Amino acid sequence: MIDLDQIKLEQINDFKAIQLVNFVSQNNKFELNSEAAQFLSQLRGNIAFVVVCGKYRTGKSFLLNKLIDVQNEGFQVSPTTNSCTQGIWLYTKPVINKQSNLQIYFLDTEGSESGVKSQTHDAKIFALAILMSSTFMFNSIGCIDEQSIIQLHLTTLLSKNIQVQDHDNSNNENILGYYTPKFIWLLRDFVLEMKDGQNRKITPKEYLELALHDDRQYQSENSKKVRKTLLTCFKDRNCFQFVRPVINENELQKVNQLPNNQLREEFQQQVTQLREYLLKNTSPKQLNGVNLNGRMFCKMIETFVTNFNKGKVPIISTAWEYVVETECQQGLAQAKQLYETNLKKYFGSDEAKSFEEIFQILKKIRDESFQTFHYIAGIREKNNHFEEYKKKLLDFMTEKENLAIRLNDDMNNTKNEEVIAEVSQKLKENLDQETFTIDNLEVFFQHFNEFLNAYDKKSAGTEKANTLIHFLQNHHPIIVKQLVNSVVQKYSKNKNQAEEEKAVQQVKEKQLLDNIKILEQNIAQHETKIKKLDQDKVQLEAQKKQLSDQLSKLQTENKTIRDNIKDVDELQNMIAQKNEEIQGLKKIISSLQTKKKKGCCG
Repeated sequence: MIDLDQIKLEQINDFKAIQLVNFVSQNNKFELNSEAAQFLSQLRGNIAFVVVCGKYRTGKSFLLNKLIDVQNEGFQVSPTTNSCTQGIWLYTKPVINKQSNLQIYFLDTEGSESGVKSQTHDAKIFALAILMSSTFMFNSIGCIDEQSIIQLHLTTLLSKNIQVQDHDNSNNENILGYYTPKFIWLLRDFVLEMKDGQNRKITPKEYLELALHDDRQYQSENSKKVRKTLLTCFKDRNCFQFVRPVINENELQKVNQLPNNQLREEFQQQVTQLREYLLKNTSPKQLNGVNLNGRMFCKMIETFVTNFNKGKVPIISTAWEYVVETECQQGLAQAKQLYETNLKKYFGSDEAKSFEEIFQILKKIRDESFQTFHYIAGIREKNNHFEEYKKKLLDFMTEKENLAIRLNDDMNNTKNEEVIAEVSQKLKENLDQETFTIDNLEVFFQHFNEFLNAYDKKSAGTEKANTLIHFLQNHHPIIVKQLVNSVVQKYSKNKNQAEEEKAVQQVKEKQLLDNIKILEQNIAQHETKIKKLDQDKVQLEAQKKQLSDQLSKLQTENKTIRDNIKDVDELQNMIAQKNEEIQGLKKIISSLQTKKKKGCCG
């Protein structure tokens, strides 16, 4: 945020008296000096103004120079009888209250009753001095008497030359007392001893109060009016007395060139007392209870001067409205400037930002701009102009934010298109390679979700969803077509392969069935042979048994057999031959049974 707390006085190295308000006799108008306006407008922090008024040639400028502790470079002082101060002047170096950091500036005014200007002119200068001052000092020579009271007759014109409101001014003088500054009466070249009616010593303040409350009959009506106005309009009053700064009359003409050590010590002490009092008791310049900065003070003066030039009376309430609106305008201008500076700072590069980043940045610079606006324009935030200019600032920031978001989105869209091309590559490759089938579609959806998650993570900006939608709108038909083709082709390929395998299997099954049929036929044939051999075996066994019986019979009939031995040998040979045949048949039967078992297992 811009530091608006305090102007650095060391940056101003040319302290001098500058004219604040000038009167242009050619057009009979007052004008605010541009150099003074520029100086005032840069002042920050609490400021106060001590203004001195009084009859011309009464030493006002000299006393001010002593109060601000300057000599030749201070307010102009002339040894002649002519008035040397025209209009209202300001010395640019303040006296600073180090405890409160209050900057107190001193203003010198054109002396009244010079004979050169009219009473109306003097009254306007007097009114401007009252309106400008935090502390108003009236300078006069000698004691407070009827003559010096009459010198303050311009106070009786205050209610005519200063108006609090632009309507219902019946009680204007009483209300004016709430807006008038502190009042100090400076009694110059005062030589009398201050005592009351009982001959008791009194303070200068008590002396002033006695003089203002003096209602003795010999007083003139003008004097009574002045006293009444001072009591009504100036609630905070004080008085300071000063001896003549030098004793030698000849030194008075060059008194401004004399160093302080050549001035009377008592006078120096009195100057010190007044300076210390001003430092301690001068309050910041206010309007409607609000401390004014230099810019506000300058706008207030400009408003009063403009009214005088138009032949109107300065109205405090109107000046307040102008001050408030000016502060709102200034707050708006500085908040805009800060906002645009921050926009360039955070969005000056070509690097796109995420939605979260841009949201945080815009919130930060918006808050800083609002803070600046509130700091300047937030004097009594419920003023009539605050919300109006706050809305203007809000509209300005909204327009700038939308533009920043659009530009950032443009950069993000370019990046997002690159991201979407990158993260969709794997999905495209899988589709091109026809890796998806009807049985593994969940793999496709897994890859598709991975593509969406990767895009969401790497993409940025408020339009990233639209970029994705635009991509899907353009590529969705292609993706779906590729996916369908991949599934169909995979299915067709698998189907053809299955049919081919089935045909081969059918051939194999047919061949196997044919072999089984042939084997069954062979088995049947062998079974028939085995059956026949079994029958032959039975017959042979029966024959064997018969032969055995015969053999037994023959053995018993040894003698007979011996006679017929030749026949027996032949019979045994025949039996042996049959046994060999039987053994051969058994082997054949056994071989056939083995083949039958193998055929059944196949």
